[in-house]
Amino acid sequence: MRIEFGWSLDGAAWADGGGAAGIARLGPRGLVQLLQGRLGLTRPAVEPAVRVAQYLRLLEEHPQPWPARSFAVDPWSTAAQLLRWRDAAIETGWRPDRSVGPLPERLATVRELERAAEVGVTGTLAPSRADDLAEVIELLEEAGGAWPLGIEEIALAEEPEALPGMWPRLLELMEAAGVRLGEPARAVGGSPDLTVLEALDEWTAADAAARFLAADPAAAVLASADTDVLDRALHRRGMPAIGAVGPSRDRAHHQVLGLFLDVATAPVDVHQLAALLDLRVLPGAEAEAEPVGLVPALARRELLRALGAEPGVGGPAWRSALARIAEGDNERALEAARVIDRLVSDPLPADALRPRAIAQRLDWLAERLRAVGRGDGDLLASLTQVQVLQRVLGMLAPEAPLTRRTLQQVIDSCGGSGPSPRAVREVSDRQVTTSPAQVRGGAVLWWGPSSDDAPRTQRWDPAEVDALAAGGGRVLSPAQHAALQVDAALRGLRRAEEIVVVLPGRRLEEVPGPSGLLAHLGAGDRLRPEELIEDGRWTLAGRSLEVVAPAQEEEPAAPPTEHRIAPAPHLLPRKLSFTQVSSLLACPHHWALEYALDVRPADVAVLPTGARMIGTLVHAVVETLVEKRYDPGLGGTPLDAPSAEEIGEVLDRLVPQLASELDLPGRAAAREDVRDRAVRSVGALFSGAAEAGLRITGTETRFELPLTLMLADGERTVPFVGSRDVDAIAADGRRTVLDLKWSRSRSRYGDLFDTSEAIQLASYAWALAQEHPGEQPADVGYFLLRSGEFVSADPALDPHDRAPMDTGEAWRRMLAAVTARLDDVADGRIRCGCRELQERTGLDASASWSARSTALTKARAAEREAGGLLVEEHCGTSEHAQLCGTTGAIR
Repeated sequence: MRIEFGWSLDGAAWADGGGAAGIARLGPRGLVQLLQGRLGLTRPAVEPAVRVAQYLRLLEEHPQPWPARSFAVDPWSTAAQLLRWRDAAIETGWRPDRSVGPLPERLATVRELERAAEVGVTGTLAPSRADDLAEVIELLEEAGGAWPLGIEEIALAEEPEALPGMWPRLLELMEAAGVRLGEPARAVGGSPDLTVLEALDEWTAADAAARFLAADPAAAVLASADTDVLDRALHRRGMPAIGAVGPSRDRAHHQVLGLFLDVATAPVDVHQLAALLDLRVLPGAEAEAEPVGLVPALARRELLRALGAEPGVGGPAWRSALARIAEGDNERALEAARVIDRLVSDPLPADALRPRAIAQRLDWLAERLRAVGRGDGDLLASLTQVQVLQRVLGMLAPEAPLTRRTLQQVIDSCGGSGPSPRAVREVSDRQVTTSPAQVRGGAVLWWGPSSDDAPRTQRWDPAEVDALAAGGGRVLSPAQHAALQVDAALRGLRRAEEIVVVLPGRRLEEVPGPSGLLAHLGAGDRLRPEELIEDGRWTLAGRSLEVVAPAQEEEPAAPPTEHRIAPAPHLLPRKLSFTQVSSLLACPHHWALEYALDVRPADVAVLPTGARMIGTLVHAVVETLVEKRYDPGLGGTPLDAPSAEEIGEVLDRLVPQLASELDLPGRAAAREDVRDRAVRSVGALFSGAAEAGLRITGTETRFELPLTLMLADGERTVPFVGSRDVDAIAADGRRTVLDLKWSRSRSRYGDLFDTSEAIQLASYAWALAQEHPGEQPADVGYFLLRSGEFVSADPALDPHDRAPMDTGEAWRRMLAAVTARLDDVADGRIRCGCRELQERTGLDASASWSARSTALTKARAAEREAGGLLVEEHCGTSEHAQLCGTTGAIR
């Protein structure tokens, strides 16, 4: 066997060398692995995180004074750094057992820990690559040249004396074992023709590089930077991708474990919980099948629906979802739901993350990944990360708490760096390499050289160099070590006849530093992309392509304000609610998408947050207090208000169930503001009602009543459903219904009331009239939860001397508008109310709030004068904005 050995040849392709049987191109790592196999020294690989955990345990069992302060603050990083120094010292050939007397503090710490450690697969510290090399040398020394290696010759790219650490000794022992050492035949090289193209951004650079490669199919590619953008440009020209995309910890399969533990740690973040529930890990078994989720489909759907109703855990919606899953006769889904419920019901305390408790919670995740993996590489990587973390946690003190920062460091270490899904080199005759030392010759496109090419090496101070040498180490100076890599890179580059360098300018919002290797090649011709086109041809370094201008595309027409389809009586609703009616009147197109065709965003995308979430929470506080204070003998609540302490206690109890994001770190001020406002406003609601002589008889009172619509095709009766927020009754039997709103606006609902356009209140009054025929019409009003104010014609509630709202007229106008809209739908005319309003007011979705408010007020007044009803649309801020055409590419 013949080996071509060079310090920069790890990862080199066999075909880049002689390309014949019995010839291998190897770097340091490859040669050690070959010798391990020949000498019977191979062993299972050990994850780096496991070695750090072993070293951390050594530091705990054998405390060292020098790193003590750092170890107390950040034990994982301290142990990892000391381990790197230890491996670098061993790599020089240093033998701690041969070092006597005082040592510099860094080496003294390593020596003391080395004396306490037992290095080996079954020892207290797994061996590193440096230990592998030392073990090979030790066995060859013991064999005295008698062990047949099966290697005839090693062709060296560097002189043995130029190599660092133990490498000269290894080559000497191999020569003693009968291996012939010799320099390879070096190609005669000079200075290649150099052209440098400097672009302002990566996309412009990628387009120029792709054109060059299209014009020269034989040109090789040297990729010193990620080729993701370049690969897209190559695909646009019908050429195969290079696929040189670097590994990263930010890959999807490396985020499963972190997401799972985030959910398992208090306080529970419902948005992270929703992301975990919705996580899809594999495509479906068939083309049309639903992707496979980490959480089985039944459990995923029910729990996400519960979070959409109540953005917290443990509340009525969450418990109902668990009950429905239990009734579903799906053991796997039920087990997953119970595991998730235990995770969030008894989360790990953030200030006491104990290794044993963490490891126990990982059992289900490992089993689930193993069950759905089906040999998928990404899922196996996720499973490996979980298993490594369990092993690492098992090596730590089981009850010693970890900080969140330390746990995240451990998770990152266990995952390592994963390949990008775009890191796929497609079949091509073109030579592609990421190392300048492995360039073979000919024309080369050098993509993205930068200062990142500069070699890095461990630095020792003079006292440490002397101490390492005294213990058998051999340390090259930083300049000598850099020269090894720089010389190899320049030898490869100078084998090329021509090099075209493409500098992408800004990458990831940063400008890369200049390449030192490029400076060694000379100045060359410097060009800008705009200089490459002349007389209809694109030319770079003698390659030329005709420039073809794309056809001018016409400006897309604005979406229509009305869609015409075949008559669609099947789209008419089978049930109506105020929410449906409001959507239908504001924008029939939005209504048709959401309600008639069921085109809705995913549950995970619309979890309640902000004002919607807080409104739900305070509604629940009112409902809980009414249920608690209801007196059947009185027929309602007492005519007094609960104490602030009682209101606050109920709110604190409901926050984890209905608004758990308020418990997240950094939300303390927001939580306190909500609590303060809610306590004051809920107290004002009860005290105001009591002072007005109103006894609250119910909250969230559900109704479902038949509603007959006089459509063009005849009568149509549908159920009208809803829930009244607060029902109350006065001593004289007069009924009142209040709608609770959490809103920043203090004028909007007063305006709706004063203009008799509060159709939600009108629907409540109609429902009460149907339930209690013959009674006088109910009083209606709003209570603004954020400001603690009533909007009502009752002067005992609202001092603004408002006229009573004509709920009957509002209900009549609403029914007339609904009937007209549904007749249009049945006839196949689907109007975009949002677009119509924009055209009427001359505004679009980007208009300011004040301009929009003024225009809307005028439009409502005009519609009111005409006897109609205008309901404000919210398509521009909804998930249907692009489909309605108010924003996005189809606008």
